[in-house]
Amino acid sequence: MSEQLGYFAKQVCEKLNLNPNTLRKWAIELEENGYQFERNNKGANGQRIYYERDINIISEFKVLLERTHSVENTAKLIMKRVEEGLNTEITHSVRGEKERSNPVTVTFTREELEQYTRGIIEETSAKVAAEVSAQTAEAVYKKMENLIEQRDHRLINQMNESMEQRRLEIAAAQEEPASSFWSRLFNRK
Repeated sequence: MSEQLGYFAKQVCEKLNLNPNTLRKWAIELEENGYQFERNNKGANGQRIYYERDINIISEFKVLLERTHSVENTAKLIMKRVEEGLNTEITHSVRGEKERSNPVTVTFTREELEQYTRGIIEETSAKVAAEVSAQTAEAVYKKMENLIEQRDHRLINQMNESMEQRRLEIAAAQEEPASSFWSRLFNRK
């Protein structure tokens, strides 16, 4: 592999239209899943040197990532394909993607498709659960507001009735004629 022309990250980013941070993140994820990039002797760990095979894998990574939406799952799929030797069948169609107007066909094994489907189902379930939870919380909040408003309305009505009754009692007490001392003494009216 060392007879081939190697590229540094900057050149790969220009070639694949990627951000250097994105390339670094993807390379680290691939390395964590067992892929090995060659490195030179610069720095503590050396710089990654990307060969055509590496560039093809990064390009395939980009295409798969657009469909799976998960860096971890994409890295696992790539490594599985590298281990099975399927990478070479796919990379030729991936490399010419910019030049062609035809969409790229990506094939999945049954296991990969099941894993991808499970991921989509889990992601959708989480979104639906969050949405239902938010709707339920909103409904409970509105119900509580309604109950508090009804309670306040009943309380104000009871207070008004009580105050009216007190006013009537006071008015009735004031209307009674004042009785004299002698009539009260002999209990005569």
